[in-house]
Amino acid sequence: MIRVPRTRLVLFDVDGTLVSTGGSGKRAFDTAFRDRFGRTILEGPANAVAFAGRTDPSILDDLIDAVGVSVEVWEREREAFLTTYFKALERDLAAAPPGADTVGRVEVLLERLDRVAEVHLGLLTGNFERGARLKLGPFDLNRYFATGGFGSDHRDRRHVASISARRTAEHAGVTVKPEQVVVVGDTVHDIDCARANGYRSIAIAGSSTGAAPLCEAGACRVVDAFDPPDEILEFICA
Repeated sequence: MIRVPRTRLVLFDVDGTLVSTGGSGKRAFDTAFRDRFGRTILEGPANAVAFAGRTDPSILDDLIDAVGVSVEVWEREREAFLTTYFKALERDLAAAPPGADTVGRVEVLLERLDRVAEVHLGLLTGNFERGARLKLGPFDLNRYFATGGFGSDHRDRRHVASISARRTAEHAGVTVKPEQVVVVGDTVHDIDCARANGYRSIAIAGSSTGAAPLCEAGACRVVDAFDPPDEILEFICA
């Protein structure tokens, strides 16, 4: 078993980092918008709203504005909307949409990290927690992540990162310094939230963002689809 000199927390993004869902999230949002408000987000200004690396609450703010739903109507319908969204997401994922899969060799990396006693894994995602768990479910990845930080905790990803680190450390019964935390993600938003909290970062190129923007954003290490896993493991445990 690999021994590391100090405890490490490794916080993983979901979409584009652990899994690709083949567009299930956006389709499920569209289903909920059509069901609750009679609007689609797949055309017009709403279709241009960026999803990658953002929290669900911030995405929804932009979508609501783009389709012309008032704040008052949204507040009244929010819970029903989310119920519809989660049901639609579950159905879409169950249909195994084209392109839905784990990212690269991430399962190999997770299995190896899980065997290292000093390494503790957590989620750091902009998804609502239920959405994140649904997306990981078909690939049996929830078993690696007992806790984490989610878009349902805060709309600002920088705060989600600190929440994830705190919860992961508390669950593991450890105390860590910022430099002992590693964020793994595929967008500049992942790198930004790591840097804002003093964490190290690994960026996965080739999913939603190329290597150059990730390097420019300040990623400590940029890799391609977790290959080779040994080098990533070495960076995490250094």
